[in-house]
Amino acid sequence: MDYQNAMNIRKLDLSHQELTEVPSGIAGLKQLCVLDLSYNNLTSIPDFILELPHLKTLSVGHNAITYLPLNLVTSSIKNLIADYNRIDFILPSTLIGLRKLILSHNRINIGIVRTVLPNLTYLDIRHNPSIIIAGRAKCLPNAKYYYHDSSVLCGLMPEGMQYY
Repeated sequence: MDYQNAMNIRKLDLSHQELTEVPSGIAGLKQLCVLDLSYNNLTSIPDFILELPHLKTLSVGHNAITYLPLNLVTSSIKNLIADYNRIDFILPSTLIGLRKLILSHNRINIGIVRTVLPNLTYLDIRHNPSIIIAGRAKCLPNAKYYYHDSSVLCGLMPEGMQYY
């Protein structure tokens, strides 16, 4: 794709392209609002994606991503779809600015989350080994849609991971 002639593009669908890395030319797409990188072979989200000033929706589902970058909290992203990956840990404070978060079918095992996520209206954390939202009404005061496994076993948490 010729990224020079696409500088004003607002939506880009690169799903099902067998990408192993995100094309660096996307860094120049300063007007980009929606980026779909789902169904590829990505293992990480590069920093330049999080620096796009107008990016609101990032879809990276069905890849091999193992972690969410810490600078997600300073990005303009409001909707993150990262289901069916290999994410095994998240730092809840990186999720504060999000409105929609889909992390189902990962390997997240962080124990009890006590971080208040005031902007989150949609949360899907089903099919993860162990993730519990403590005091859901307090931590997710604006959640209208909340999907979570009801049979999570707290005893599977590694020592020290109980209180995030």
